Amino acid sequence: MYKKVYIDINLKNKISDKLFDVFNEEGIKYEFLSDYNIIENNSLYLTDDKTRLSDTLINVYILSKEYDFLDVKNAIFIKRVEDIIRIYRNEVWMKWAQELQFLAQCSLAYSKDKFDRERSERIREIACEMLAYKYNIPVEKIRIDFAGELGYQTPKVETRAAIIKDNKILLVKEQLDGKWALPGGYQDVNVSIRENVIKEASEEAGAIVEPLKIIAVLDYNKHHHVNFPFGMVKIFVLCKYINHSFVDNTETLGADFYSLDNLPELSTTRTTFDQLKMCFDCYENPENWNTIFD
Repeated sequence: MYKKVYIDINLKNKISDKLFDVFNEEGIKYEFLSDYNIIENNSLYLTDDKTRLSDTLINVYILSKEYDFLDVKNAIFIKRVEDIIRIYRNEVWMKWAQELQFLAQCSLAYSKDKFDRERSERIREIACEMLAYKYNIPVEKIRIDFAGELGYQTPKVETRAAIIKDNKILLVKEQLDGKWALPGGYQDVNVSIRENVIKEASEEAGAIVEPLKIIAVLDYNKHHHVNFPFGMVKIFVLCKYINHSFVDNTETLGADFYSLDNLPELSTTRTTFDQLKMCFDCYENPENWNTIFD
């Protein structure tokens, strides 16, 4: 996430109160700026003046003419002031790095030409360096987590079990952050979706369940506040509760039932309030439920 949006002081009378309301609602920090060459990492600078581009911030330039982009270098281009929200939300650098990594990995998977492979390796390195620079993470870690796979790149698959009893849903307390989520995890390569849901519910919550219905198949990056670099498909499965007895394990610290109006702090990189509400909606009318998919 970008730290802040700096706005050229000369735009002060061109921005509506409605846009500032959106900034405030989403917790976006912003500040009008006269000195556009302050040094701050990972912050946007919004301007429509070619003479006031920053050498130190990430320029977001409002195009007044289609050909302006030929004169303006090192900037993200938008056509309306309101588009700054889209830039802030969409993590443009991440998307660029993801596409570069995808193209490089495909070339490495299929190309036999030595020189093509060398160029693809360098493109992959650039994608890693972009993310390392933007997020201040060692490039070696980025290479392992982001560019360590072989073959044609496809999204990860994750399953989550919606286990509801007496209008309460079974959540597990995650070891990593001490917050709560639906039991689930990556899809194992040697089991089916149904088998994976049963396994994850047992391992993380000590629950015995019977999978009943696919609630939704969602694109992770469209429904969470962070982007997963490889892309991820999340499959939510409504399950019939049989019983459970939590057993200590390496992934979770506990398991308990919660109502939608009395939830603990959620591990929102895994499970969001909207996703839990979706699970309850399916539980209340499973016969007429149509699977949601992006």
